[in-house]
Amino acid sequence: MKLIVSLLFYIQLACVSAFVSAGKNEKPKCTELGMGGYDQTIINPNSSIQFFVLPGNTCPYVQRTHIALQELGLPFDITEVSGMPKPDWYLRINPRGKVPALKKDTTVIYESAICNEFLCDLANSMNTEQTLMPSDPITRAKIRLLNDHCDNVFSKTQFTYLMNKDSEKDQELKEAMEDALKMYEDTLAETRGPFLMGADFTIADLHLLPFLQRLVITLKYWKNYELPQAKFGRLSKWLDACLDRDSVKESSMSERDTIEVYKKFVEADYKFGGLNKN
Repeated sequence: MKLIVSLLFYIQLACVSAFVSAGKNEKPKCTELGMGGYDQTIINPNSSIQFFVLPGNTCPYVQRTHIALQELGLPFDITEVSGMPKPDWYLRINPRGKVPALKKDTTVIYESAICNEFLCDLANSMNTEQTLMPSDPITRAKIRLLNDHCDNVFSKTQFTYLMNKDSEKDQELKEAMEDALKMYEDTLAETRGPFLMGADFTIADLHLLPFLQRLVITLKYWKNYELPQAKFGRLSKWLDACLDRDSVKESSMSERDTIEVYKKFVEADYKFGGLNKN
């Protein structure tokens, strides 16, 4: 029977390993959270951020936040979380059981887009020179629109094409994916790059990058597909510029590991619930 589950669920299953808590054997002490909300919180700017991840840089959502932490130069400690179902101590931190999650003092934040804006606000409150989210309201709105397009349009077309087993549908699905990618090519033409908002690397770049990075590897392997330069010359240059950043190098899987992780569901008849529609 075909399983309809989330992409993140399968990435987690593919990466089950022993729990590691920031290099310590004991479980982290975490505030139990209920539906009543949070107590008043005082943020200590000098304290380290606890960053909850899957092992092995496998998750694109985690990679987004890993890049943000590196780019902003914020101190953080990594805690690896594995196993399904998630352990009780982690569900008290993040009731949804997803990664990434951040714990700063007594405050817990989850969902990658929210985590990343929090990190930008935190860095701004500490008067750091690094920024990934401009102060201009129009630019901020454009970034959020691009991020919404990635999550609700592009990623769905990407995985629908990747997981399709009916060769007669491949052309139609490929064209749908390329139509979704056109928004980024047009944005780069408008801003003149090298990044989506122009000269500066922003949240918009790190939000898209993990998915396009995996697209290039997986679609070449399973579909013999490469981004056509005539259509996506700017986007290809953008990808090269992103891949050259230290934050991306430190948070990425190798091409070989990417293939091995995706084999667990691409070569089976799994569905990426909510992402692929075939």
